[in-house]
Amino acid sequence: MTHDCPLVTVVIPTYNRAHFVTKAIDSVLSQTFADYEIIVVDDGSSDATKEKLKWYEEKIRYIYQDNSGVSAARNTGIKSARGEWLAFLDSDDEWRVDYLGKQIKRVSDFPNITMQTANCHFIGLDGRTQSYFEINGSLAEFNGRDYLFLENPFCFIVKHGPWQVGSTIIRRKAISGAGLFDTSLTLSEDFDLMARVALQGSFGMIREELVNIYRRKESTECLTNQVKENPIHARESDEKIYEKLKKIEILTNKEHKVLNGLLSTNRRSIGNLLLEKGKNSSARNSYKLAFFIDPSILSLGKYVLSLLPQEVNLCISTWYLRIKSKK
Repeated sequence: MTHDCPLVTVVIPTYNRAHFVTKAIDSVLSQTFADYEIIVVDDGSSDATKEKLKWYEEKIRYIYQDNSGVSAARNTGIKSARGEWLAFLDSDDEWRVDYLGKQIKRVSDFPNITMQTANCHFIGLDGRTQSYFEINGSLAEFNGRDYLFLENPFCFIVKHGPWQVGSTIIRRKAISGAGLFDTSLTLSEDFDLMARVALQGSFGMIREELVNIYRRKESTECLTNQVKENPIHARESDEKIYEKLKKIEILTNKEHKVLNGLLSTNRRSIGNLLLEKGKNSSARNSYKLAFFIDPSILSLGKYVLSLLPQEVNLCISTWYLRIKSKK
């Protein structure tokens, strides 16, 4: 492990995870690749985190700050980093022993690459597992290959969110160019950052699952549950990100068109959720907005359906879903 001029800076934000953060750190210390430094940013923990981390002495750089959220903690780590590459790891997740080695070996094949992500082994609260690239729909894009390289990745990344920054390495200068994590976001902050970094240069994807991502029962509700319990809020958060990305001046017409399509689809999804709650008027407004953002027969049809009584609407929707499932 190199401290003076490491190739990689590993940033681990943590908050009240004394029982998990040591496993995350140990997974870094066990790496077959050794040219890195570890920065652990304690975001105001009130448990035994500080005492637990004393065991690591010179193996990590420990930074304590008042509780400000995960994005602020990651930004603190970025500002203190010395490595050419930034690697992020959440304090309840773990890297496999060859994670950094395989990441660095791959990027060495592409001198101008800006960002690279690896697949994850996602372990849910119920113990069920899934490939993260299956979750975000990007796995099919490999077409049997073990690696995917994209010269202009912005459209691909915004189409295939969510993403895991905990399985991603990014050039430090690219994050400086794109701007750091947006501390106003409480959901999808890694998706937002990666979309902005995607405008800085090329992007690589490793198909192999090299990171274990856990969803655990904690005092602070995990993001997966937040999305499940309040899906409208999650969709509105995505809408906020799409709108923010649209304001980037260097976007091409194609990139604007892709964002408009996503905004329309997202707004239509909000309409569906509102309709399920019996809020026909609000749903109707969402469908109308979806149509004006990116006109489509689907948005228009949803708007017309929202004019009907809810019982009729539900019957038609159920019938449509049955027909669709048989195809």
